Amino acid sequence: MFEGPLDEATAYYGESPTPQLILAETEDSGEDLLRKLDRLAENCDAGTHVLLVGSQNDIVQYRSLITSGVSDYLLRPLTIGAFIDAVERIFVDPNAPMMGKTIAVFGAEGGVGSSTIAHNIAWSIGTELGEDVTVVDLDLCFGTAAFAYNQEVSQGIEDMLAAPERVDEQLYRRFILQHNEQIGILGSRSSLGNVADIDSDALEQVLSFVRQQAAFVVLDIPHMWSAWVQQLLVDSDETVIIGTLDLAALRDTKNIVEAVEARRGEDSKVRVVLNHAGASKKTEVPVKEFEEAVGSKPVAVLPHDPTVFGEALNNGQMIGEANSKHKAVEVFGELAMLVTGRTATALKKRKKSRGGLNLFSKEKA
Repeated sequence: MFEGPLDEATAYYGESPTPQLILAETEDSGEDLLRKLDRLAENCDAGTHVLLVGSQNDIVQYRSLITSGVSDYLLRPLTIGAFIDAVERIFVDPNAPMMGKTIAVFGAEGGVGSSTIAHNIAWSIGTELGEDVTVVDLDLCFGTAAFAYNQEVSQGIEDMLAAPERVDEQLYRRFILQHNEQIGILGSRSSLGNVADIDSDALEQVLSFVRQQAAFVVLDIPHMWSAWVQQLLVDSDETVIIGTLDLAALRDTKNIVEAVEARRGEDSKVRVVLNHAGASKKTEVPVKEFEEAVGSKPVAVLPHDPTVFGEALNNGQMIGEANSKHKAVEVFGELAMLVTGRTATALKKRKKSRGGLNLFSKEKA
């Protein structure tokens, strides 16, 4: 990498390969600047982009620079945000297919309610926020996504994974189950004849296609610690770990959070959700102690209510459909906004009418 004046850079790149992006800062303007850029262009490889930083706020000069082949021109002082936005404009193909945001939901233990939470978050994304969302049930042996939405699966996600090269829009329409206009489900037949371990390459190919069909993809991940599960937890745009307030779940949540965050990095923390709060008040770990032990503040705490949740599941309904005034509906709505980065006018109005019920740790996505 070369660092130095524009004239020296021109000479340097006459003898060396050029990078994909050259960031140039200059005090020059007018014809002098254009001549220097022309000489630089003569020594650049095909496909090299030049991002120029200067102090001349002149629309005529800006147009001349863009016409000459400069990819973008930014004014000083240059901020990190402006630089990142400019690089994205340069390198992101505007004609490339939209890729939906992936939200992985995973239980620290079996039976903590991760599937129920995944399904209800997806329902809030589609119903409350009005966004297109697809639920992908990756529990091929015991999955409940289709059942939870009162759907029957004839062809499941396992069939797509068996032949990922055949997946196209026509085949996808045969597999997708529609709960409503916004919410689609890719369920599994939940057969013990299925192989629980999924081929990572096939999964990547199928999910890449699914992400082109919806703005958000909620991954309902079974409780297992295979290579493909770990990769999804690391690679997903948002990873939500579900725990409960007992010592075993605390231990497992802590281990999972530490393992996943070590690979996701400091800027991509996982979200911890605690379920079944109040199920055993005498023995459960206090939320504050759980937070201190895990090193991650829970973004939501859901109450233990087996009657309402059980009836909703048996009726093929989400909590918001079974009991729209249940306090968990508020939590699922807040979770939906957190993992999507979206806001909802409907949720704000409901909060105001219900006195600003605060069940959720306010945290920006």
